[in-house]
Amino acid sequence: MPTHAISIDGCTITPGSLPTWSQHQQGIHATLATFLQNWWNDSPTMPLRTSGSTGKPKQIQATKAAMLASAAATCRAFRLQAGHTALLCLPLHYIAGQMMVVRALSAGLNLIVTEPSSTPLAELQHEIDFAPLVPMQLTSTLAHPRGAAQLARVRNLLLGGSFVDAALEEQLQHLPTHAFASYGMTETLSHIALRALNGPQRSNFYTPLPGVQASLSETGTLRISVPYLGIDSLQTNDLAEIAPDGRFRILGRVDAVINSGGIKIQAEDIERHLQATTGLQLIALPAPHPVLGQCVALLWEGPAEAEQALHTACATLPRYQQPRHILHTPLPRTESGKPARSQAAQLLATLL
Repeated sequence: MPTHAISIDGCTITPGSLPTWSQHQQGIHATLATFLQNWWNDSPTMPLRTSGSTGKPKQIQATKAAMLASAAATCRAFRLQAGHTALLCLPLHYIAGQMMVVRALSAGLNLIVTEPSSTPLAELQHEIDFAPLVPMQLTSTLAHPRGAAQLARVRNLLLGGSFVDAALEEQLQHLPTHAFASYGMTETLSHIALRALNGPQRSNFYTPLPGVQASLSETGTLRISVPYLGIDSLQTNDLAEIAPDGRFRILGRVDAVINSGGIKIQAEDIERHLQATTGLQLIALPAPHPVLGQCVALLWEGPAEAEQALHTACATLPRYQQPRHILHTPLPRTESGKPARSQAAQLLATLL
């Protein structure tokens, strides 16, 4: 696998020919140059940073050999070959963006680099074989008058970073693009399972990549084995259901469970229902209750005039899921755009 040269925007770059990008290209290109310098040095490892969506971001070390193995697994899954075009429009501070560079290095892809934005396809002049986006970027693209036409130029679309709500998934059904949701984390060096979002293979279940095995812990949380990454049994915080054929469905996170009077409420179920109904961005959290122990609280952002519609949507939830506190506030997010649940809990405590 060619790891000592990379094609960026049609130009071949090697360890001895790192360009000095022009002033208007400094942002992501400067970060990319630093990443390549670190990749091509003598160290067998690379420093990675977790996103901090459920806790404080932390730094871990990954071997370059494992990152190459992960890249190869993705390229096989999407049948990516030398000369195919891939889009880098995600921040290079986190694993999703970094692995795009490693995939280009390992498979000889032509990497098209664009500054991360809410509408990364708007200025593209290329047909794209593989483009990873976060759901927020997809939502903004589809809201653009030419968004559907822009997406039609992408052969394979990979969504990650947060869950894909039902309304967004429905908008993908009439596009020629093959769209997938990913399951993974920094520790697994990006995704280890895929879920088809449109087409005949559309499913609520994730299919593990070849070699990946999923099982359940005694408490119903997902455990994964990834031999090609040296992972024997990684315990996650995701509650899951496993089908007889090894595919799995994520039910929610342990740290998103609200225990109200002995009833276990999955916060993400509430979020999915309300987002599908209202289109608003929101986070459901546990709040103290003098009798029940915990009750549901809701933080939401959006135009103030949407509040009545939100209250109406909340009334359609089962009674034990209905929020007792509904608070209008900007939602805390990580640098990569994910809702930051732990920071939201701190904000809720302050607001209450």
